[in-house]
Amino acid sequence: STLSIIQNQLIRYVSLVLLVTGTIGNVLNCFVFTRRWLRDNSCSLYFFATSIANLIGLYCAFISRVLITFNIYTTPSQSAVYCKTRTFFTYMPLSASTWFVVAACADRFASSSSSVRMRSFSQTKVSRRVICGIVVIVCLVWAEMFVCFNGNPSGTTCAPATPFCNTFNNFNLLISYSLLPPIFMFILGWMTIRHVRHRQIHRQSSSKNRQLTILLIVQVLCVTFLSLPFSVQRIYLQFTINQMKSSQRIEIENFLGTVATLIILSNTTMSFYMFTLTSQVFRKELKPLLFFSSRRRADVEPTLSTTGTAK
Repeated sequence: STLSIIQNQLIRYVSLVLLVTGTIGNVLNCFVFTRRWLRDNSCSLYFFATSIANLIGLYCAFISRVLITFNIYTTPSQSAVYCKTRTFFTYMPLSASTWFVVAACADRFASSSSSVRMRSFSQTKVSRRVICGIVVIVCLVWAEMFVCFNGNPSGTTCAPATPFCNTFNNFNLLISYSLLPPIFMFILGWMTIRHVRHRQIHRQSSSKNRQLTILLIVQVLCVTFLSLPFSVQRIYLQFTINQMKSSQRIEIENFLGTVATLIILSNTTMSFYMFTLTSQVFRKELKPLLFFSSRRRADVEPTLSTTGTAK
């Protein structure tokens, strides 16, 4: 049908665009957040981990979708293993990236506290432990993919194997990926604002912390708004799971589900471009990476000047 053709073209070309822009954006994010000015900050570590997780999820999510639009499938003997592995390495890193943002919100909440003990949690050594803990927990949560998902013998589909698995997976997506993390982000952000307003500040926050807070707010807004359609679609499917549906209604639901999935997967590509638009400091750190000659002049000129003075 016409709707199926549109859906196929949408998956193909939107996935290709997001794959290219997401690769460029996340790679540059990794370089920016490992620069000397940012790499020793606990919040920057969460941004760096988010970019790495987004890169993994980006390729696992989009490459298979693009190949399917060209009728390229796995062989029947590899279908089950490929389905389980690809699904796990799609949702595990994407879920981890949203929880890294939640951890960054908790880091800003701790750093704004009047309690010395609370502020001690805003350290790079704590961030490293939290990142490792999130990875372990998310891997355990999404291990159900190896049990609940299966591909058909022809290798054309990858879906939950039973109705129970389908229901469990829907709730898992809502709790650990699309709905619960934005709620935690909102709560922690609100508590951070209360901290800043109600405690006496004896010294101004550093420019670095203010800029990182701006980047975090932008990231939270992107995650929240882009996750909303997917959450609504999953809740709708769960409430209508026992209804008799016509083929036309199923086709429309599949199309809207594809749109919602592409929207939430665009989370993996948006952060770099939003950071560039909203943060002057991020742009300042990005320029030496894009214009190598400028960075070289900045490094060489002081040396030449010192040498000339010595002579």
